[in-house]
Amino acid sequence: MPDAAENRLTASLTMCRKAGKLLLGFDAVKEAAQQGIVKLFLLSADASAKTEKEIRFFAGALPVRKLPFDMDTLKCYFRKRTAVFGVCEDGFAAKLLLLLPESEE
Repeated sequence: MPDAAENRLTASLTMCRKAGKLLLGFDAVKEAAQQGIVKLFLLSADASAKTEKEIRFFAGALPVRKLPFDMDTLKCYFRKRTAVFGVCEDGFAAKLLLLLPESEE
């Protein structure tokens, strides 16, 4: 059963998606990152090391966080199985950064 912190996290991610400020998929996030649109990069718990390395490269100085959910769990919320998410709005990014612990690089 999900705890309160996970519920707050999924609620924030869902709101971000409904607002049109959450990108799904490596290619969409990479393209938006190159345009300077992405404010926060999120990775599923089971993202490959290669994917994480590439996203950290594109992120540069921007924050990258690992979600406590695997791709299959995230698919239940977003109807797409993906390891990479991009948050494209400062407010949502700030809220999610508060909910997610610093990930190790």
